[in-house]
Amino acid sequence: MRGLARRLRSNFSIGSSRMAIRSQLAWYWRWLLNLLMMAAVATVVWWLVQNSYRITGFNVDEARHQIEALTEENTRMRQDLDALRTQVIERDRQLQVERAAQGELARTVAALQEENSGLKEDLGFLRKLMTSGATAEGLLISDVKIERDGAPNQYRYRLLLTQGGQRKQDFRGKVQVLARVAQGPNINTYAFPEASAGEAAGAVDFRFYQKVEGRFTVPEGGQLKSAEIRILAVPGGQVKLSRTVNVQ
Repeated sequence: MRGLARRLRSNFSIGSSRMAIRSQLAWYWRWLLNLLMMAAVATVVWWLVQNSYRITGFNVDEARHQIEALTEENTRMRQDLDALRTQVIERDRQLQVERAAQGELARTVAALQEENSGLKEDLGFLRKLMTSGATAEGLLISDVKIERDGAPNQYRYRLLLTQGGQRKQDFRGKVQVLARVAQGPNINTYAFPEASAGEAAGAVDFRFYQKVEGRFTVPEGGQLKSAEIRILAVPGGQVKLSRTVNVQ
């Protein structure tokens, strides 16, 4: 009966939902709790970062010492490199100076050899004069040579002029070269030095003897066949002596 009455009351009475009563913290306590949890997490993370080398076996001090040692070694190697570069530059300068000195020495030796050759020729001529006992009267020309000089169309001539007899006065004159050059089927004659060279070109002035040297250039493509060496009197231009040399 009691159960039936309870059902009837529950069916016909005012219904209500079940309620649960829970305890609630104040907002400032919740914020404090959250801050404490965040601080705890940050502390754990910081500890892990600071002590990670212990966990992984990495030593910060040792790494710092290695970095310092490598930095010092790099600085020392840079200084050594700079010193070596300075030495290389200095050696290169010395090498350039030595090369220039060797070139100058070679040119000096060549000039001395040429001068020595000329002195030997002069000595041979003087020996001939001394052994002969006397020289012919008047103007003489000897030791005439014509050689190539550099380019195929450039030539160099050398000769020795002497004056025998009483030698009352110096001989003043001029050396002229008449070059006969083959150009195709024709043979043309060119006079050296040219008229535009001036009066001083080829001039000679001596009483006993004088060595004469000179150069001339024939036209490009021409072939020198022979050359006539003339000694002209100055003034007047009278031919005092001549010698013809065939060129091979």
